[in-house]
Amino acid sequence: MTTTSKDKAIKYTDSLMLIFLGVAVITSQLSIAASSFGIGGLIILTSFRLVLSRTDLHIDRTLLILFGLFITAQIISSLYSSTPMESLDNIYRKISIYIIFFAAILFIKSEGELKLFIKIFIIFTAIVSSLELSLFAFDIKTILNRPLSEFRLGYFGYAITSGEIKMTVLLLTIPFLLVKKDYIMNKIFLALLSFPILLTYYLTNARNAILGLMAGLIIIGALKNRYFLGGLIAFVVLFLLFAPAPVTERMNSILELNHPSNRNRFIMWDTGMKIIKDHPLLGVGDLDNNRVYRTYKTPEFHGEGSHMHSNVFQILVSFGAVGLMTWLLVMFYIFIKSIKTYFKTRKNGFLSLLVLTSITSMAAMQISGLTEWNFGDAEYAAVFWFTLALGFISHRLNSIAKVNAV
Repeated sequence: MTTTSKDKAIKYTDSLMLIFLGVAVITSQLSIAASSFGIGGLIILTSFRLVLSRTDLHIDRTLLILFGLFITAQIISSLYSSTPMESLDNIYRKISIYIIFFAAILFIKSEGELKLFIKIFIIFTAIVSSLELSLFAFDIKTILNRPLSEFRLGYFGYAITSGEIKMTVLLLTIPFLLVKKDYIMNKIFLALLSFPILLTYYLTNARNAILGLMAGLIIIGALKNRYFLGGLIAFVVLFLLFAPAPVTERMNSILELNHPSNRNRFIMWDTGMKIIKDHPLLGVGDLDNNRVYRTYKTPEFHGEGSHMHSNVFQILVSFGAVGLMTWLLVMFYIFIKSIKTYFKTRKNGFLSLLVLTSITSMAAMQISGLTEWNFGDAEYAAVFWFTLALGFISHRLNSIAKVNAV
């Protein structure tokens, strides 16, 4: 291959990479099949791109090492499980989603590409949310036959997953509404797009996503706008004081130990502890959790044992203390790296907002994942890994800008 033809192949491959990245991330809220198609394309294109040239591709070595440790822990756990091939097949499907994180870091080359990607992402999410609101309005007579607080909007997927995806998109959008400059689009238009996303997020009634969003908003207020933080606190207090009873009951149920949803989780976690005691170091492998669960307890309610409804408990059950330790190292490193990058990019308004999204997305995932297995949710993970990549992309673009300025 001549130098000219090789350069053209690299250029076209990088362009295709962005298209497949968009399919993998943006369509996950509408179709897991489309998102999986995008992930498959990313894996093939990344492999081809590395064969063509890797000299212009740079990534954090510590990050690669930590991911390698986590993946190795999962493989070892699988090899020692009762059915190794089943576990290996399951972890392959989860590991394949990581390509979104690495492809975004490697192949998004400019602020212009980022702005276009984010603009399409927000517009697409607003369109999907508007369609959901139309379906909701069509079903309103049926819905009103039961308390609205018990309704969970989930026309294109599981309500909790939908709530977590919208939570993350809102954490991406809100910072751009708090600054004077229009970085991705006119703020009035951005606010109009955010409205259906916010409304459908609320209608998912996903309590863990509510806590996750609140954690993210507190960080945004603390790092970016203290007036926003004060207004947020005042809004929450007034909302809890004057909101309709069904709404406040739903919020209060988060702390109600005897609420059926909470009580059921305690039962599952208690059973999970029994599994962990029998497999403390390596776990049982990434097996059918319901099958493993039934060897310890017969499920008594809907959904019991399908997974452990907690990132920490599920990782301990599947991969043991070794898996949890390596997972925490990956998460902690990404979080600390993003915080350091945020302070380094504060002079670049656009990049600092993107790093802020990475920080808040991590915080929201960890908080919402205390009572839900969202790390293993493919649809949510596609969006989550992209937002985590924003911190590393911003670090690279900021470094390039400094070099060019010299």
